Amino acid sequence: MSGQSTYRLTFKGRASHSAPVIGESLYLWGGIQPGIILAHDSPQKKKLMSTVETFSFSSARWSSHLTRGTPPLGIAGYSCTTFRSSIYYYAGHCAHDFCFYNSLNVLNTLTMSWTQLHPNDESMMKKANCGMLSLELDGTDYLFIVGGVGATPAVKHPQFQYEQTKSLDVMTNEQLLYNLSKGDF
Repeated sequence: MSGQSTYRLTFKGRASHSAPVIGESLYLWGGIQPGIILAHDSPQKKKLMSTVETFSFSSARWSSHLTRGTPPLGIAGYSCTTFRSSIYYYAGHCAHDFCFYNSLNVLNTLTMSWTQLHPNDESMMKKANCGMLSLELDGTDYLFIVGGVGATPAVKHPQFQYEQTKSLDVMTNEQLLYNLSKGDF
């Protein structure tokens, strides 16, 4: 696979990330890391976020993979889940100010390429720290997303609750269902 190298990974501090498993490999992407520029959309940040680290359980080795496409800007506090050979990433924040997202992106682990499935928009709350899982219901595959904390939403849906915290973030119990076949919420 081009862009792949095997190396001895020495971990430095990393926070607000996830490490999902597909098959015999663990995938490590994003999070707050030493040396990262926390600006909204810097070239250095894009370069750092274009790399995914994988750990092979069978060989007990780490490798670094350069990805194609554009990785999400919500690099910390994102939610993720796996489905087949893909990792789905929803929402997150830039790690500065109150810069939250609600985009849905997928990383195809076979091609190591990013695709945005749903852009940021104002119809849903921009947030981080949600729960997310993939499920099959009546023969249809879905992503189920619940809760989170973020900025005051532009649209408050009456069936959900929104509570402002002391730090001026807003907690919610919003529940979203994304149909993977149809490609919509």
